Amino acid sequence: MEKHIGDRIRERRKELGYNQPELGKLVGRTKGAVSQWESGQVKPDRDSLIKLESALKCSQSWLMTGKESTSSYPKRESDSELLTVNEQSIGFAPRLQGCCPEISWVQAGQWSEVCDINHDPETTNWFPKPPGASDQTFVLRVVGESMLPDYPPGRFIFVDPEKAADSGDDVIAVMTETNEATFKRLIEEPGSPRMLKALNPAWQNPYLQINGSCHIIGVVIADMRMRNR
Repeated sequence: MEKHIGDRIRERRKELGYNQPELGKLVGRTKGAVSQWESGQVKPDRDSLIKLESALKCSQSWLMTGKESTSSYPKRESDSELLTVNEQSIGFAPRLQGCCPEISWVQAGQWSEVCDINHDPETTNWFPKPPGASDQTFVLRVVGESMLPDYPPGRFIFVDPEKAADSGDDVIAVMTETNEATFKRLIEEPGSPRMLKALNPAWQNPYLQINGSCHIIGVVIADMRMRNR
């Protein structure tokens, strides 16, 4: 059976590791729109084709006709492969697969209960998943000044609940009595109890001992600053 444009969208989406809501977010459309494209019920309009070309890393010509192979686009064999341009070595960026949702600090405190929720692509902010991140990785927006100067308010942090925390890692911990989440640095030293530390040198009472009152739910594996223009 001859393939149609929807077949090629689905094929390329799966090659890149996106689900339908993630692709919809990347091109500014709903999961339902992506589903209709892939089933052949509706063809993407011109604006959607332009965005699909970028999101799926292929040409509009290949999407529409299938005659141009996606293999004509640069593919790296490893993240360490280099491209030489103007006598300068430029490394390829790590391959990003999938997206992770931004959640609230209230949700972070209850993450073990809410992590399997199917977040609405229309109301949830989605961010590209950092290389090596687990499927449970989520995003928080930093509030407060306890982690200055490294993490100012408004900075986005990517938290992986499946990564084991080591001393020196920046972590999200939950206070068991209140279910409130907090952002601190884990400190472990021989002969001393495990502590959480606020980085702000002006912070009053910067240390919090980890005992039965709190537990770590995830490790910060990346952060991102958005520039308002």
